Amino acid sequence: MRRDDEQRDGDGDVRAELHVHPDGTWLYVGEPHGILRVPLGDDGRPEAPAEWTPGIRPYGLAADSTGARLYVTDPPGQRLLWHVLDNTGRPSRGVGWQVFTPTPAEPGGTVAAHPSRPLLYLANRDEKAAVSCVPLSEDGRPDDGGTTTLWVRGTAPLHKGLAVHPAGTHLYVSDPQGHALNVFALNADGRADSDGPSLTRQVHPAPGPLTVHPAASCVYFAERETGAVYRTALAPDGLLAQDIAPEQLPGFTAPHCTGIAVHPRGTYLYASTTTTLAVTELSPHTGHPSGRPVTLPLPRR
Repeated sequence: MRRDDEQRDGDGDVRAELHVHPDGTWLYVGEPHGILRVPLGDDGRPEAPAEWTPGIRPYGLAADSTGARLYVTDPPGQRLLWHVLDNTGRPSRGVGWQVFTPTPAEPGGTVAAHPSRPLLYLANRDEKAAVSCVPLSEDGRPDDGGTTTLWVRGTAPLHKGLAVHPAGTHLYVSDPQGHALNVFALNADGRADSDGPSLTRQVHPAPGPLTVHPAASCVYFAERETGAVYRTALAPDGLLAQDIAPEQLPGFTAPHCTGIAVHPRGTYLYASTTTTLAVTELSPHTGHPSGRPVTLPLPRR
């Protein structure tokens, strides 16, 4: 990414440069020189050594539901890119990055994948179509003709984080400028009605990157600047629990957070910056912290 692009987009943009492979073997971390792959133990504990895929720094990063492809967003280039992964979760050799340019919407900062259907959700620059639903063909290529849009309150598309309920029933959209969490009820095909969110909840901290616990007990989100991480409970129907304020996780911070993710087994929560990775152990059933958080330096290329 060029320096002038970084200055134009600003440091306030929500990024989601952190993602766990669906089988739990790798933690993908976007960093200034490419994508770092951190191996994870059986329980989700980060291990060494890490590996790099150089050349692209994503704003958003997500694997599809099969774990066969990795998708990244590049707002300055107005592109969505993807790479085929082998059965170990590594980029396939001899196959480069494929490029897709959506029209008319321009991809913004974040991307999320439906957990069971070939569908991506993209945050856009266009304020009137702030989130797009993009279907994927059998070879993983996005289908521009089948793209639909969701209408999201707020006026800063780049300042939105995305996460999907593990059962595929709801899409969660953070709006830090509006200090709000939006929830969309999803249909069986993974799409949503275009008349707005099912629920909008005002929250005091400005929610940036977010993720959902696999037991569907809660949503975690990070404040972009302070890096404070919060847990907000979910009701059994997938909506935000009533009359329960977000609780800050003690000692778990990632200032200028670039992403947040949870292990598919619900055992660990991760939050990244451009230089560090914060990790805390979780109860796999409730999503509450069950250990003391630690902050690890990311290896430098």
